[in-house]
Amino acid sequence: MKKLFHKTLALAALALAAHAPAYAVSDVSGDFLKGYTGSRDAAFDVLAADVSFNAATNEFVFSTTAAGAIAGVNGAAYVFGLNAGGTAAAPFTSVGLPGVVFNRTVTLRANGTAAIGAAPITEQIVGNRIFTTVSASLLPSNGLAFNDYTWTVWSIDTNVAGLGRLADFAPDANINVTAVPEPATYGMLLAGLGMLGMVARRRRARAED
Repeated sequence: MKKLFHKTLALAALALAAHAPAYAVSDVSGDFLKGYTGSRDAAFDVLAADVSFNAATNEFVFSTTAAGAIAGVNGAAYVFGLNAGGTAAAPFTSVGLPGVVFNRTVTLRANGTAAIGAAPITEQIVGNRIFTTVSASLLPSNGLAFNDYTWTVWSIDTNVAGLGRLADFAPDANINVTAVPEPATYGMLLAGLGMLGMVARRRRARAED
């Protein structure tokens, strides 16, 4: 019974860790691109980012965290580039980032406006984090399943023209979106924790006899 208890505890801990909310990407501080000519405000320095897809709600969540407060910072914007399959652009090869490819963009701005392509959407800013939740229908596929999309994000200074506006990338090449576990998965986790609690109660009862 003791071995079963410890094994169940380990499996539950691993399962919870695997599904705990976390950013998919962490980025070092102060790593502005060499050719960046814009503002050095901390809001342009990306520290973490994530794009997740929830099949249950058919929604994407885009989120990034900067080194400083975001709201109202002049010119600060964050562009998520997604590859939805098919033909994708790779416009940053000249600055050493050939792995950044995309055919969909989601742009979040420090001035409180956001857009998918040119279509406005809503966003939220809390301190040094900026994020949005959007329906997958607004990001149609070119052949890939939604949970197979790949992405990266980069900060820009919109007051600067050309490649000099590119401040920071996280990551430096596309990665897959994070798939949010199905409700059934959470049900299995809860069932496992319930079993763990039952085993613990039985052990305590036996110890008290």
